[in-house]
Amino acid sequence: MTEHQFKLEFALKLGYAEELVRLVLAKLGPYTLINNILGELVKLGRKGRDKPTGRSDSPYQTDLLLGDKDNLQPVVLDGSNVAMSHGNKAVFSCYGIQLAVDWFLERGHRDITVFVPSWKKEQSRPDALITGKHTHTLWRTS
Repeated sequence: MTEHQFKLEFALKLGYAEELVRLVLAKLGPYTLINNILGELVKLGRKGRDKPTGRSDSPYQTDLLLGDKDNLQPVVLDGSNVAMSHGNKAVFSCYGIQLAVDWFLERGHRDITVFVPSWKKEQSRPDALITGKHTHTLWRTS
């Protein structure tokens, strides 16, 4: 895989339109650092959002003009990882999961799924603490 191809695929995986990425790569040249490419993509994205909404023939501008809340992807969280990270790897912190869910809700997401192993419902060992358990509202069998 060439450097150009790698940079193109990297930006596409981040959700940028191929037309926009190719435009930036042509503008900045083949030896540009990926950080510079991402910076330019962000700048162009902001310009697209600052324009008044209207008809556009360019697919990437249309996506930008729809607004963030109309284009949000479903969110899937690894609840066990989030909870243990919030509990400094010593405590399973249910509150950490609630913070993560709230963060996405504040940004307009409505389709949020948190996966937690069923064995985390109960404290498995005396030293495996679970805090904030009251924040969970739904447990499903896997």
